[in-house]
Amino acid sequence: MGANFKKSTKRSVKKERTLQFTLNVIGIFMCTGVLIRWWTVPFAVSTKLQIYYNPDFQMKPSECKEFFAFVLCAASVYFSLVNVYFFGKTGKKVVYTVLVLLAVFNLYMILHFLL
Repeated sequence: MGANFKKSTKRSVKKERTLQFTLNVIGIFMCTGVLIRWWTVPFAVSTKLQIYYNPDFQMKPSECKEFFAFVLCAASVYFSLVNVYFFGKTGKKVVYTVLVLLAVFNLYMILHFLL
């Protein structure tokens, strides 16, 4: 005597959350958090813990352009690396190579500016 079990034919319509999706959402939150810096920086906290506006901290238009260019470049590098990572073994090798090169370049720039 055996039991015959039927496989369920119903499929879950719920979208599967993957690590790639999670990293992309985290990247979106990071980039938007950095982008609102231009608006939140002029506000400071006094010694009496009161929030006040300090116009000296406001970025000039040229600084805003440079800041947005930096954020755009950093976001494109982040999202490119995250999405290339999931292409397979070659994608992982490319991402690790780029990260090592970025680390070496950062160390070189630190030494260059210190000396």
